[in-house]
Order: sequence, then structure tokens, then C-alpha cells
Amino acid sequence: MDMSMKWVVVVLILLTSGLLACEEAAPFARKYGYHRIDTPEVEERSYQVFDEASCPFTFEFPSYGKISRTSSDSCWADIQMEPFNLKWHITYRNVYETQKDLNTHFEEYRKLVYKHTKKATRIQENPIQGPTGKGTIFEIAGNVGTPAQVFYADTINSQVMIMSLYFRTALKNDSLAPVISYMKEEVSHAVQTLRWK
Repeated sequence: MDMSMKWVVVVLILLTSGLLACEEAAPFARKYGYHRIDTPEVEERSYQVFDEASCPFTFEFPSYGKISRTSSDSCWADIQMEPFNLKWHITYRNVYETQKDLNTHFEEYRKLVYKHTKKATRIQENPIQGPTGKGTIFEIAGNVGTPAQVFYADTINSQVMIMSLYFRTALKNDSLAPVISYMKEEVSHAVQTLRWK
């Protein structure tokens, strides 16, 4: 094979590979990613005071939260946390007015929490202690709308504050894990700053 023939073969190989390289690549499935959710650093956090006339307690909650619903005749309130598309739902019980003891209230609430077992992968009860009482935070794992619920009682005057976190999003809880962890810290802060009137 002479030199000119070798060049023709090389040129043909290059043209063929160039034409084959121009074909569109077949689509392929991409791995699922997680949504980026930024939470404030500890030093960036600021708070405001929840102090509604119909509620016999006050506590601090994040400054970006907005009280969206209150009832003038009872202590029922919602605090919207818009950056995270969730709300804190606050309720109150006076044990003397209901004529039930504290343990009965706790067991009723506990049964309500355990109704999540259909979708929950785990429910963990963690005792919490604040300067004005004690209670339990229920951490609910899995794709549930309420990843944390709090039962907190003033054992002296038999008053109970109940708080539930509700997400308003279709994201799975593994994607929301940073927000859930962050909100548990904020709930703990609310309990530590809770004062009965």
C-alpha cells in the first residue's frame, strides 16, 4: 500500500468517526437529588414573643414566624413558618376544667400521636424538661405530615400546652431532614422560654 492510499484510509476513518460522534446521545435516567434548604446559623437566629390574650403562657418563636390564626375565646393558634412551608399548631388544656388528671390527658394525646403508625417508620418519645414544667416530644420518622409533636405540662397548676408541626409540602421527609432537625431545635427553644402567666 503506497503512502497516498494510507492517507485516504486515515481520512475515511476520521470522517466516519466524526459522523458517528455527531449522533445524539440516548437519554438516561439521572439520580434523584435533594432540594437545597438553608437554615439560619445559630448566631443568626432571632426571636419574638408569643403572647396571646387567650393563652395562659408565653414563649419565644423564630422572628420569621407569623401568627396566622388565633381564637379569642380559647387558646388555639397557628404560627406560619413561611420559609419552610410549615406551621406550628398550638393548643391548650386546663386539667381542672376538663376534670381529667394529667396522666389521662397525656395518654389521650399519646394515642392520637400513635395513629401515625400506618405511615411512620418510627415514633420516639423523648422527655423534655423546661424551667416551668416537663413533658414529651414525639419524634415521628417516615413520610408523615407531623414529624414532631409536643406535650408540655405545668405540673403545679395542671395546665398543658400542646404543639404540633405540620408541613404543607409534598416533599418526602428525607428531603426535609435539615428542616425537621432545625425545627426540633426551635421547639426546644420554645419550651425552654415558655412561661406560664
